[in-house]
Amino acid sequence: MRKMSINILIYMILILNGNLFAASYDAYKIFLQGSFDYGARDIDNAITNYEKVIALDKNAFAVYKKLVWLYYDSGNTDKAFQIADKINDLDGNNPQTTIFLSEFYFFVNKLDISKQFCEKTIKLDPDNKTAMVHLAFYYYLDKKFKESIKYWNMLLQKRPDDAVGYLGLGMAQEGLAMYEAALKSYDQTIRIHSSRVISTYAYIAKAHIYETIGKADLVVKEYEKYMSAYPNSALALMCLGEYYYKTKNYTKAKDYFLKAKKYDRSNTLIVNSYLGNIYEQTGQFDNAIAEFEIIAATENKNISVLREIGRCYFILKKYSKAEKTFLKALDIAPLNNEILYLTAVNYIDWKKYNKAIEYLNKTIKLVPNSADAYFYLGFAYNENKDFENAEKALLKAIEINPDHSRAMNYLGYTYADKGIKLKESEKLIARAVALEPKNSIYLDSSGWLCYRQGKFDLAEKLLLEAVDGMKCHVIYDHLGDNYVALNKISQAWIAYSLSYDFKQDKNVKKKLNLVQAKMSQEELYKQMLLRSKDNYTRLLSFKTGFKVKLGSNPFSKNFLYIPFSYTQSSNVKIEFPATVVMGGISISIKNGKAKITPEAFKKEIPSAVSNFILQACDIFSDNFYKQFSDAKITRKGNSLIYSRENAKLTLNMDTALIESLSQNGMVVRILKYEDFCISKIPTKIKVISKNMNTKLFLEGTKISPIDDIENENKSSGSGKN
Repeated sequence: MRKMSINILIYMILILNGNLFAASYDAYKIFLQGSFDYGARDIDNAITNYEKVIALDKNAFAVYKKLVWLYYDSGNTDKAFQIADKINDLDGNNPQTTIFLSEFYFFVNKLDISKQFCEKTIKLDPDNKTAMVHLAFYYYLDKKFKESIKYWNMLLQKRPDDAVGYLGLGMAQEGLAMYEAALKSYDQTIRIHSSRVISTYAYIAKAHIYETIGKADLVVKEYEKYMSAYPNSALALMCLGEYYYKTKNYTKAKDYFLKAKKYDRSNTLIVNSYLGNIYEQTGQFDNAIAEFEIIAATENKNISVLREIGRCYFILKKYSKAEKTFLKALDIAPLNNEILYLTAVNYIDWKKYNKAIEYLNKTIKLVPNSADAYFYLGFAYNENKDFENAEKALLKAIEINPDHSRAMNYLGYTYADKGIKLKESEKLIARAVALEPKNSIYLDSSGWLCYRQGKFDLAEKLLLEAVDGMKCHVIYDHLGDNYVALNKISQAWIAYSLSYDFKQDKNVKKKLNLVQAKMSQEELYKQMLLRSKDNYTRLLSFKTGFKVKLGSNPFSKNFLYIPFSYTQSSNVKIEFPATVVMGGISISIKNGKAKITPEAFKKEIPSAVSNFILQACDIFSDNFYKQFSDAKITRKGNSLIYSRENAKLTLNMDTALIESLSQNGMVVRILKYEDFCISKIPTKIKVISKNMNTKLFLEGTKISPIDDIENENKSSGSGKN
């Protein structure tokens, strides 16, 4: 019964498709069996049966079309191409056949052949829309944008509301920098609104054009239009994040990527990568590590991510964790010269010079012409008290790269420091300075060489020029030694003080005590004020927040939180919340003047807050220390008190840090400082207003760099400084 049903089915199909297999009833039975095999994904039996069909019927055209794909899917590409040739021989002047062959060759990445069949299709059928689209696309890939435009326009004449046509036209116009025309084409794409995918590309393409022509406001507006059309679109948020990242507006970039993560979990690894880079660029290395670790948990063999995690640990001086991360990367890729190099530099900063030498030698085996690897090798050997090998490595670095200024400077400085080969030292340092005349480290080397040669006046000039370009404990130490040689004791004291304030070096402290013993009391007190001023000018840009507790209750609450930020370019910004002033206000202080936003609330500020602002304006003015230059000075225990009129400044004798300031009936006492990079920041402050009978206690929270300030942390293993 089943066999009879199949025979009836075959008979019916033959009547409907007599032109296909009229030559052979048996051929069609085998064809049907091959189709069953194909449906069951039995590729081998399908090929066998289809081959039997064409053996019985050489003109079984439909079977050839099946076979071309079967052979390609099975990996027999040569046979697939032979069948394609056969199809062309059988029916090569039929536009349906030529477009079939075009699509086949496109799929197998034979684009030139695919294009030829498209062109043949257009000759056979000038209105063939599929061929038009393919040709427009091929010419676009070949960057023949004019030809691409021609075919897109041909398509749009036939189909004036084709969103794909306008999208392709816009892409080709953009390729020719016809930006106005491209924008109109993309607008048409969005107007037709055929699909979210096509509209999305049009919005992104428009934003890209605005970015290219430098219209930043329109870039943002376009993405906002996109988000209006498709609310909570993670892709739009990511595009905006990427735009702000490229323009180095890391604060906004971070905000958009965090929103994108919220709305779409499918692209979280991409978002994690961007966030990691943003945190790394803004010096928030712990946050960067957290983002990169999320990626590493999924992509545990991602060398690039492990490299960034290791770099962040290295910059944070968490050398053990950096080592662990780099070694994990080397387990995956033991011959990765970049990771080997970073591992070595980590060991140098860690002062594990034997390990550094081991990994630098591994690096050099893989990259024998790496001047930087030889430079660090020389540095490691020298720190390991092996000057003979250090000299060889440094000379090799200079041989590989005759303009390697760091190697020249370091070797020249080392000669000078050892008091040997001073002529060679002079030549090397002179070459380094000629390459980078403003480099403070090289100027310091030049000054130190002059000091070794007994040229103290010239050394003073060079060292002052060096310290003017970069505040550094080594340069200040050298300057102090040179001032001692010139018998300028007062200047030597301030140089040693500044060196010690940067880095609490015991040897510098001994020198400081020796010169201090030779100074008059009056001169010491005057210089202490200059040292205190340097503590302030050395502050890097930072942000924090103060938790405030009031001893009395002039305001609505006893506990407040006041965000605070300081930048070297614009000084201070303080945010007072609505619990202090209705609606909240922002106060910016620059050059001793305060700007209140919104200004309308200026009269509503309580007197205690006004006094606090006036005090802050005075402290952050350029004239703050000048007003105490002629003050009466007294010493009380380990404190120096500078008094004038209604103001009193108290400094710590050991550090020159401010202990307290009394002015206009208000006393500010700094109870605690915390280290921040190369400076110290007050984190516990007590403010007493005698006039208002008010006490405030301020406690600073976590200190961090301003987001848009470039990270200033650098490897300490790059030379003597």
